[in-house]
Amino acid sequence: MRSLAIDVGNTRAKVALFEDGVMKCCEVCTDGVLPSADRSIASLTGKRPDWLPSGCLEVSHRLKLPITLDYATPETLGSDRIAASSAAWCAYKGHPLMVVDAGTCVTVDYVSKDGVYHGGAILPGIEMKFKALNTFTARLPLLNISDGESCVEPVGNSTRASIESGVVCALRYALEGYARELTCRAGEDVQVVVTGGDASRLNAEWPNDPYLVMRGLNEILMMNL
Repeated sequence: MRSLAIDVGNTRAKVALFEDGVMKCCEVCTDGVLPSADRSIASLTGKRPDWLPSGCLEVSHRLKLPITLDYATPETLGSDRIAASSAAWCAYKGHPLMVVDAGTCVTVDYVSKDGVYHGGAILPGIEMKFKALNTFTARLPLLNISDGESCVEPVGNSTRASIESGVVCALRYALEGYARELTCRAGEDVQVVVTGGDASRLNAEWPNDPYLVMRGLNEILMMNL
């Protein structure tokens, strides 16, 4: 049985092909041409693209999920956050979890050890912060994240390095602070899992699963057949 997991984000769309629950490939979808499959599921940031299969399931709080949602406004909860938290829970069941998705925005989500999703935080992403510093100041240059060093030092010895430190290191320290706070809340160490295009730039010793959302989408699809 072949299934498609489709993640339509703020910046790009990605498609993963699963065969009998095993992911065979994952790639960026640039032209709307999809591999053939028996079923599909999608996480959508905006409106439904015309190129999605007609019977494609859309992730929402109304579906059967591996986790229980304890969220005041579940109808506003991002489907990518639901998918990533579902995948993390399936992988680390029985442990309190902090799930970080570092993309255009950075989301932090907390799942307690009993599988209850409690919410989290939404932060500006790295590129968004670079653009803000350039837009709202007179002299700071616009940095492109692809031009920056993969390992950023906390003390920058140039304007460029100082901007990189202020953006990347500040995000890293914020996430470490969230991990400490959630550990206190859980009463034991939280298992932190990171994903997203900028996850590798956090320079953290946390597991990085670039396909976390895709795995979560497939898990949800299997529960809703």
